[in-house]
Amino acid sequence: MNHKKGLLIKLISKFTLFLNTKLFVYIWLLLLCVLCFGILIPKLGFYWDDLPYLYQYAAFGPNGFPEFVASDRPFSAWIFSTTTFLFGFNPIGYHLLALILKWICAVLFYEIIRLVWKENNKIFFLSAASIFTIYPGFLQQPIALIYIHHLSVFTFFLLSIYLMLVTKLRGKSSYLFTFASILLTLGIFSIENFATLEMIRPIILWKISKRIEPELNFRKRIPKILISWAPYLAIFIIFIYWRVAILKFPTYKPTFLSIFLENPASALQSLIGRIPKDFLTVTVGAWVRSFKIPSVSEFGAAATFLVWALMASTFLTSLFIFFLLSSNEIKAKNPKVKKHFILEIFASSFFLFFLSGSIIWVLDLPLEIEFAWDRMTIAFLPSIALFAAGLIGIFKRTRITQAILFAILICFSIGSHFENEMAYKRDWETLQNFIWQLSWRIPSLSENSLLIASEVGLKYYSDTSLTAPVNLTYSDNISSNQLSYLVYYTDARDNAWFEDEIKNQEIKKNYRSFQFIGNSSNVIAFQFEPPGCLKMLDRTYSNSITNPNLSFRQVKEIPFSKIDLIKPQSEHTPDMRLFLEKPSENWCYYFEKADLARQFGDYEEIERLGNMAINANYFPRVASEWLPFLEGYLWKGNWEKSKWIIENIQSAEGNYSDGLCYTLNRIIENPDFPYKKTLSETRLSYNCP
Repeated sequence: MNHKKGLLIKLISKFTLFLNTKLFVYIWLLLLCVLCFGILIPKLGFYWDDLPYLYQYAAFGPNGFPEFVASDRPFSAWIFSTTTFLFGFNPIGYHLLALILKWICAVLFYEIIRLVWKENNKIFFLSAASIFTIYPGFLQQPIALIYIHHLSVFTFFLLSIYLMLVTKLRGKSSYLFTFASILLTLGIFSIENFATLEMIRPIILWKISKRIEPELNFRKRIPKILISWAPYLAIFIIFIYWRVAILKFPTYKPTFLSIFLENPASALQSLIGRIPKDFLTVTVGAWVRSFKIPSVSEFGAAATFLVWALMASTFLTSLFIFFLLSSNEIKAKNPKVKKHFILEIFASSFFLFFLSGSIIWVLDLPLEIEFAWDRMTIAFLPSIALFAAGLIGIFKRTRITQAILFAILICFSIGSHFENEMAYKRDWETLQNFIWQLSWRIPSLSENSLLIASEVGLKYYSDTSLTAPVNLTYSDNISSNQLSYLVYYTDARDNAWFEDEIKNQEIKKNYRSFQFIGNSSNVIAFQFEPPGCLKMLDRTYSNSITNPNLSFRQVKEIPFSKIDLIKPQSEHTPDMRLFLEKPSENWCYYFEKADLARQFGDYEEIERLGNMAINANYFPRVASEWLPFLEGYLWKGNWEKSKWIIENIQSAEGNYSDGLCYTLNRIIENPDFPYKKTLSETRLSYNCP
């Protein structure tokens, strides 16, 4: 017994020594990255702007990116050319690289704060780096192809700061490190999100100067700092001139400056009111959102058990590590955090917050912990990490409070990221269902057609996102800057032709180096609201009567819709580089094929499809999806199946009786329908006027 106890004490002692090494910190941060962003990587795909960038790659290869990004970020082509060359259409490669870059950023941040503050406070350094890694306010890590760009430039910035620090603290010049540090600063030309963080550099230089040259007075210290800062400042000034005067503002405009020039008092009042709200959003708001208890109804039993296990294990592990580190500090007779240290941490955090927010405030962009504006929070990571770690450090007299707070932040953030990754996973699956259903319903599509919709049941995809796979599916020639098809969300775009109901108007839509030219008379409206199937809307078959839950905007889309743009010949299938597996035949497969057959009057095919679906025990989630099968059975004189479907429609939740009666009446009015008398009697028996 004593032998086992002694062995356990020895193991804990060795582990405690390991906790004091950099290797442990690096492994810990990597573990957090894997738990937050890596578990579901095999199930994740492409999202948002990933798809247009992949379309460019499919059309022109890696060499096409300089033209593609020339309009707003001309120096970013290198990253997309490199990553698409390496990974092509394989999403796992992008996700793994994004995870590695996030880990490198976290390690560099840890090294930077450790060098800036010489205080021997391992708990603070580990807490800050951990929070930098797990911050639950930035939710777009799964958009890997795009955010590899952001994370690469963030890595350049942090590495530049780190190399500058190492050079200064060595006490002797290192031309290689200095040159590399200055060169890495050029990353701001690639993307502007982190540019204003450069203004933290003179503060860091001041802090280091006071440590390595304490004898210097103020007048002698300032020139030395300015000399060290000069090359970085010169690059920053050149960048600002290039971005404002040469490239100008191709996307977002400096709205705040325009308002300020017109009414300075009002602009400043608005800004002063906004700043504390934004601070609460990126701090309290982000963490409150993460404090959510996982439930079976949201995740399913297996996923809920997994997330609970992850949260529980990380909570206990975090507590254990925190207590061991605390005991080390107490033994080292350094248990307290100096007051000036905490004050410096908070001052640095607030200054970084203002630097991070400056671009957002000048452009008057939203800052939210909701898709898609949570993307703005990525530049706030250093500020938030210092602030949260500083709060933990305040509880210096109650180690148990510190430990519990640290462990709670870790475990709930991991749970929040798992929930977020699950949402992305499901949306990727939904996108694949959408594209396959589209290919089943539309075998071939007339060129220069628009697909319009609103309130589409895809959270992480815009109309521009969907335009890419639609063109990959239907276009016979993608090696052109001219797009053959366009997906258009009427509730997300400024569209006078739609609002004013203007037909036969030319529509031009540019996206970077690509252009679509179409006409408001060549439009198909669709509805996609899972778990219901994809529906093509039109005046005849699928309208506001047969679909009683359409919104006002969806009803307004119907008069534009011309389903005769759909052609049954030359069947197209989704690009198998993106959509690797064809889903098994399910209800929506039979519905889409039956709806297509109804459009072309192939009632024998509808009957065949209906029999197969019913025999396989497939049934709709939305009662209106019975209507194509009802129509096929009626035309074939199958009254048993017809009455069975009618009874299913009438017994379903929702007001589908009007759509049923509309369909029966429309069929009776067709002069070629052979069973008018029988259908008329059937219609009356079900109370259809």
